[in-house]
Amino acid sequence: MQASVPKIAIDQLIDIVRAGGRVRTGIDIFNKQGQLLLEKDVLVFDVKIMENVKRLGAEWIPIVNGNAGGLWDKDGKQIGLPGAIPKVVERPQPPPKMQVSEIDHKINEIRELKGIAAKKYEHAKGCIKEALVSIQESGGEIDYAPIAETVTSLLDFLAKNDNAFSYLTREIFSSDDYLYNHSINVCTIGTVIMKKFNESFNTVVNSFLNNVPNNNLSESQQNEKSFSYFLPDDLRDISIGFFMHDLGKALIDKEILHKPGSLTEAEFEIMKTHSTEKGLELLEKNRLSNPYISNISVYHHANLYQDEPRCYPSGKNHTAIPPYAKVCKLADIYDAMTSKRCYKEALNPVGVVTDIFQKYAGKDPLLQYILHSFVKSVGIYPPGSIIALTNGQLAYVLDSQGPTLLPVTDVHGETLKGKPDIMVLDKESEAAGLKVDRRKPPISPLDAYKILPEYLLKTIQGAL
Repeated sequence: MQASVPKIAIDQLIDIVRAGGRVRTGIDIFNKQGQLLLEKDVLVFDVKIMENVKRLGAEWIPIVNGNAGGLWDKDGKQIGLPGAIPKVVERPQPPPKMQVSEIDHKINEIRELKGIAAKKYEHAKGCIKEALVSIQESGGEIDYAPIAETVTSLLDFLAKNDNAFSYLTREIFSSDDYLYNHSINVCTIGTVIMKKFNESFNTVVNSFLNNVPNNNLSESQQNEKSFSYFLPDDLRDISIGFFMHDLGKALIDKEILHKPGSLTEAEFEIMKTHSTEKGLELLEKNRLSNPYISNISVYHHANLYQDEPRCYPSGKNHTAIPPYAKVCKLADIYDAMTSKRCYKEALNPVGVVTDIFQKYAGKDPLLQYILHSFVKSVGIYPPGSIIALTNGQLAYVLDSQGPTLLPVTDVHGETLKGKPDIMVLDKESEAAGLKVDRRKPPISPLDAYKILPEYLLKTIQGAL
């Protein structure tokens, strides 16, 4: 008679991993739909993996010692089976439970994040609007404290959620509140890029430092070498600078600021003063001497490479422009192109990312770190964009990693009525011939909005 295999409640395994332990099943784990959730030889030490296994329908997990399966605590000591864990049972009979599909779970997750994001966005919008009104009415005075508190709240949301900036409202139907929306979007997008840049650049420098011996340092001192370009307080000040980067526009003539066509050369010269003169004037009037904020205000339209056209202020070498100001410029360009303006419709984020990358690739070396951080943060296929597949379908991007997609049409371009399975464009799907069709131009956000299924439209309305 074959010995029974002990099974453990998934919640018990999550607790073990969350406490620093390790889990290896020794057997491939599938859900009721036959989807592989966990391979037998994978040593799990990330609690997100176990939470994902639970989310996809597994309630009890077998542990096969004979196939190198087992449980270990945070100190590497193996946890005995079955007696050491009270919740281990033989052939469990779990109570009936309605399974939530993967797509429903993802939709619920998006709905929850958008609900939180919408509240934070409206608060931030009120904050920037109040600052701009105060500037216009008082001739330049603002209350800095609410701005700092608002940005800190946005940072907390961004720190807890991957791709969180994509859940913040993006207006594609109206340009009425563009300046308010733009300030928030540049802050959130720029913050994510800046965090990625700081992490990747620090890693490169530390890798170099810790592999280059210094004869003047002891061995223990060499092992302690650690470089950090920007500290947490610096990054917070930079994010505040992103939020305030366009405040100088409150002092620009509204006829120029909201002109529905191209600016004349004389009008463009006036527009340039919003950063080079008006922005600094506001900071000085409010006794804000933080160099991060002032540099962002002055240089967020500066040249990122030698002789880049229509950049200002002129006369400063591109290598002297601070990296955070360069990040602000990329975030500014991306948001301006993917938002509705009084003179144009919003563009598909996929095409915008491609255009920005092609424009700045291969230029200044430090800029390449920033540019790659931009692409990794926003994604080649940003969440919320619509892409065409080689089988003729159109798909909504749920996550830029993969990317993870939700088909919204059939192969003939007709909107799907039911809820399809989520797909990931990995190497396996590419080998089968399914991939992004780069020959087709990106669909505009307005056209994409028209073909979204009703269940998805209700959840993500306004996210494009």
